[in-house]
Amino acid sequence: MPIYAGRATVSNPTDLITGKPQSDSDDEPVRQATEARLLAMGYSPQDISVDATRTLGPEQDSLRVLADLLVHSQGRPALLLRCARGSLVTREKEALAAARLISPNLTPLTVVTNGEDAELLDTVDGKVLATGLTAIPAPGELQCLLAQRPLQEPTAQQITQAARVYAAYSGFHCEAYCR
Repeated sequence: MPIYAGRATVSNPTDLITGKPQSDSDDEPVRQATEARLLAMGYSPQDISVDATRTLGPEQDSLRVLADLLVHSQGRPALLLRCARGSLVTREKEALAAARLISPNLTPLTVVTNGEDAELLDTVDGKVLATGLTAIPAPGELQCLLAQRPLQEPTAQQITQAARVYAAYSGFHCEAYCR
């Protein structure tokens, strides 16, 4: 371990996809396990955005939307993943709101995972499509699921509603991401 001015320093391990230092978030181990799972399933690192963000306009108070992981398929955002410790059901509304806001078109599928369990949700209606870590679709399965879900642009009302939900829930983890 390197020593600097009499103090031991510890370097952060690097993110599996970006190669950048990992965040200090308590949820980072869940994200790293999820990244490892996605890569093992055959996803390319180029298809996965880490900490994808979008800032909405002044009509939503310039809200900054964050996706832990955003998987692209067929040239569009396809799967948003929220990676956090604890109960999955407590993450559903925030994750669905993020999937409805992270790009101009709805991201059709959403996953919430705590590293030990997962839920695959339909972003449009919020219904749980599958549970368990095997619910995270492999690349070929994701393409089939996308074929059933055409591009959909949210209405102004849907954007406003999703922004309110996201703003309410995102404050619970802002400390880790807002530094």
